[in-house]
Amino acid sequence: MLQNQKIPTLPFRTLVFISFFLFSFFSLGSQEEEPILGWKDLDLKRLEWESVQGFKPSFKSGFESTEPGYVKIEKFPIVLNQIYKTPVSDKVQEFTIQTKFNLSFDPKAKVFLNPIRLYLNFIGENWEIYLNGNLLQKEIHLDSNGKMQIRKTLRDLDVQVDSSLLQAGENRLVFHMLGDAPAVHLSEEEYPVLSPIFTPTNVDLGFYLDGDYTLGVEYDFSKKIGILINLSLNTIYIFFGLYHLLIFSKRRTDKYNLYFGIFSISMAVYSLSRSTIIFDFIQDSTWITRIEYGSVSLLAPLFLLFLHDYFYGSTLPNKAILGITGWSFIIFFFSFLAPFQYLMISLRAWQISILPSLIYLLYFMGKAVYLRKKDASLMAISMFIIVFISGYDVLDSMFFQSGIRFTQFAYLLFVISLTTILANRFIDLYKQSEELNIELSHQKLELARQKNAFFRFVPMQFLSVLGKDSAVDVNLGDSALREMSVLFTDIRSFTTISEKMTPEENFRFINGYLAKMEPLIQKYEGFVDKFMGDAILALFSAERVIHSENNWEGKSAADRAVLAAIDMRRRVRELEEEVKGLHGHVKGVRIGIGINTGNLMLGTVGSSHRLDTTVIGDTVNVASRLESLTNLYKADILITQNTLSSLTIADDLAIREVDSVVVKGKSQAIIIYEIYESDDPHIRKLKDATLPLISRGIILYKVGNFKEALQNFEQALKVYPEDIVAILYRKRCQEYIESPPVGNWVGVQHLLEK
Repeated sequence: MLQNQKIPTLPFRTLVFISFFLFSFFSLGSQEEEPILGWKDLDLKRLEWESVQGFKPSFKSGFESTEPGYVKIEKFPIVLNQIYKTPVSDKVQEFTIQTKFNLSFDPKAKVFLNPIRLYLNFIGENWEIYLNGNLLQKEIHLDSNGKMQIRKTLRDLDVQVDSSLLQAGENRLVFHMLGDAPAVHLSEEEYPVLSPIFTPTNVDLGFYLDGDYTLGVEYDFSKKIGILINLSLNTIYIFFGLYHLLIFSKRRTDKYNLYFGIFSISMAVYSLSRSTIIFDFIQDSTWITRIEYGSVSLLAPLFLLFLHDYFYGSTLPNKAILGITGWSFIIFFFSFLAPFQYLMISLRAWQISILPSLIYLLYFMGKAVYLRKKDASLMAISMFIIVFISGYDVLDSMFFQSGIRFTQFAYLLFVISLTTILANRFIDLYKQSEELNIELSHQKLELARQKNAFFRFVPMQFLSVLGKDSAVDVNLGDSALREMSVLFTDIRSFTTISEKMTPEENFRFINGYLAKMEPLIQKYEGFVDKFMGDAILALFSAERVIHSENNWEGKSAADRAVLAAIDMRRRVRELEEEVKGLHGHVKGVRIGIGINTGNLMLGTVGSSHRLDTTVIGDTVNVASRLESLTNLYKADILITQNTLSSLTIADDLAIREVDSVVVKGKSQAIIIYEIYESDDPHIRKLKDATLPLISRGIILYKVGNFKEALQNFEQALKVYPEDIVAILYRKRCQEYIESPPVGNWVGVQHLLEK
């Protein structure tokens, strides 16, 4: 019985009020203070930048272009490992970069009402800053072996500058920077295309972001406001995450609440790891980077798992989702356990894999909308809105420069919409639970009976043959006499083939083969009675087909059995091409098929605890014998006279008589025919050409005219030398010419083997 549990739902009006408040707060906070007279803020990115490898105490006041390793930097961002193409090394790399600017006035004679600020959008990993030889800030933390103890890769660094350190004329701003070298390297000369993609370098050493780098007195309060809004939004995301984790704790069957809760918290952690707030709590940016890379790697799989469980319930995720999830967790654990120098590998691996993940996400949502899954359209619209607004923000930053950003609000609305959808769904489930409890109480006994009967009875097609409407009605000993066509097939020389394979390969091969054959039997309104290793026993009912999806009305059971056999042989030939050379096992595989038509008994055998189905009768036994004879006559499909007489499509098929035999255990002779409709085109032409000779030779053979029969078979072999039927008859004729048969000759061959 389902348990009703009350979960507090988040008021939607409260969420809307929070969103409106944050938007208003952000808009009002974009105002700036008036600049100081006589001072013009410097955009450091517009200045000329220079760098050298290494550092000397004299470099605190600047360096000249004559220094070894001097490079003039062309543009931002400045990634020193890329500029110098630093080779793989485990040693800390050291660089000095500088820029120059001129002041037309004496700063010491000026009164600065506001402090001068050096604002850097990004700097890493260890560094110290000098202005005209004076230290502004130092964040170099090395141990006695010269290794970095902690890293100080910072975003939005704001350093106050004493105006007395400035001077009239030329001023030099010098950065002494230290960091890791690349951990791996793919030769750019040998792999010019792959090297930039698969050779991640340490981009943190330098000024990686192409953002704001300013020396000035104007303070942009919007940056602080943005930080506060970011903190507020992430607090909301964490709250949403905890809220859905609470719901999951009360209703563990709905795992989408678990996935969405962890997703929201991971998104908040990732966003916080990229803000300046995190540096107030974690001094070593090593762990900040690990948290950033680890949290972002979980977003795609968590969201896909959420969508899958939301739309498809507790069914096992498909291979694509499991693959994305497994790969993402590998990146997650690598981000926290690998040496820091190798951490860029996890980021690059995520960057490469995120594109197919997003493509699959779009496909998944499109499929959900196409299948009309509940809430799929609303969820797809929410995703489209955030993508559209993000695109607008990118265009604004490139062309319009309005400075207004909507992405963070769009994502808030996206999360709110998802939360609302989930809350409404939980309410609906809660309302349905009482109704389900009442209904389930009435159906419990009936479902238990049907379940037990169902697992005792296969295949389900026997229900209609036995005249039963439900598996519950089937009892031990139920049987029926029916006219049916029996198809028996297996793989020739499978024992020899299987000896070349491991047990796992054997089962994979057999299951793959059977999975391709059964749909062809079902296509022609047949069903599989037994799988016996590599063999298949299939039945085709002679009863008139009603409401056939494949338009088999008017086709006899023999017609459908023969058409299925032809398709099966063609499918085996296609499989040879599809998996050609796979372990060398499938290439050259051939099957033999025997078909007989007549009456047989269908019924159930076993005990009261375990039932099975079976078919009994000479019709089944003869079909099995025919399948064995396909190897003797090197024929793919053999049928009996009974099956040929039941065919309505015989004139459209390539058929020839093969032999008249008495199989072991039987007294009546059966006439065997070969259907070579599915033979290779050139083989079929040869058999068509020799058909009159073979038919005439068999007639002469049956009446005992062995010499004339031999002439026909020898003429046939001149056209088609490999025809095993002609070869067998030639050998028999030669033997009977030398030693004529004794007794009443009827042209029937007695077989001593099955």
